[in-house]
Amino acid sequence: MLANLLLGLGLITVLSTNALAQDPAAIEKIDQKTASVAADTASNTSSTVVLPVLGYTPDTGLMLGGLALRFFYLEPDLPDARPSVFSPTVIFTLKNQLMVYLGTSLNWDKNRNALNVVPYYLNFPDTFYGTGRDVSLDNEEDYTNEGLGLDLDFNRKVWRNWRLGTSYRLEKHRLSEVDPDGQLATGAINGTQNAWLSGFGPMVSLDSRDNTWAPDRGWWLQATARFAGRDLGSDYTYQEYTLDLRKYWQVSDKLVLAGQYLTTRLEGDPPFFIMPRLGGDSGLRGYRGGLYIDNTRALTRLELRRTGLWGRLGAVAFAGVGDVAPSPQKLTLAGELWSAGFGFRYMLDQKERVNLRVDFGFGNGDSGFFLSLGEAF
Repeated sequence: MLANLLLGLGLITVLSTNALAQDPAAIEKIDQKTASVAADTASNTSSTVVLPVLGYTPDTGLMLGGLALRFFYLEPDLPDARPSVFSPTVIFTLKNQLMVYLGTSLNWDKNRNALNVVPYYLNFPDTFYGTGRDVSLDNEEDYTNEGLGLDLDFNRKVWRNWRLGTSYRLEKHRLSEVDPDGQLATGAINGTQNAWLSGFGPMVSLDSRDNTWAPDRGWWLQATARFAGRDLGSDYTYQEYTLDLRKYWQVSDKLVLAGQYLTTRLEGDPPFFIMPRLGGDSGLRGYRGGLYIDNTRALTRLELRRTGLWGRLGAVAFAGVGDVAPSPQKLTLAGELWSAGFGFRYMLDQKERVNLRVDFGFGNGDSGFFLSLGEAF
């Protein structure tokens, strides 16, 4: 099955760079999807695959790189053992953004335990527009965020499709190439100084989807909390809460309706570069990722997916609405931050339902083009 997938991919892996830059743990989610395909191989043997990386988002432009997947089994005698994977990854974009990950995902105890370890390095030129919903594209200022960090998370299956666990993130950040005439140069914005971030907290998840890559039915939920403070070695004290809830309905044999509610809340004194983003590939696809940021984000997305439109070709239509604000009490729809769009899918692997995704998103005053592997949610 893995060989069939790689042949179908044409040795091209497509990732969402903006999501990886903001959440390095996302690289493990991608590897876990690939590992789920590897689990269908006939025997529990080790294997190594090297793939090019290709993708596109408004925040990165074209991105290129390489990804190695070294699959191995901690319980090779277990018939349905889920493979572990070591996944060094290097990604470079035409906007001079560099990301290096050395991810490892371990699975053991009859697939009940999972441990993800992701050391990473980021050198990421980005754009700051200010915070809140009342920002303008004309007020952009460039900066470069350089980070060295480590992501750890452990989770265990506790009942049916439910898992409980903990996560920890340690990061060293340095801002450079700041616009001397911009807000960041004044030092009044949290996060402009060199700083360590260190945060720890619990997580709970539910996954009853019938497929990891392109679900037809089921639920997916993840709730996390992270607490950062000086007792953990952090230069900033803050709390981060995230709820991601998704539902999939099979309307007919070739039609699926997917819905998502996503909210993130920051309390305390967080740096600006970890503020949740309303736009981008992991948010409302009609806006660039860094345009709307604040301590609180909430959004809802709906997507209608049609497979088998013509052979392996499919199509989607999507829409969403959301907001950012300093606190949940100040969220509103009055800002008219909506998005809508359409896209096409080409099914690279019919058994695993792995799609190559091309999306065109339109927002209120902004738009974006996205190329990636797998569905947006």
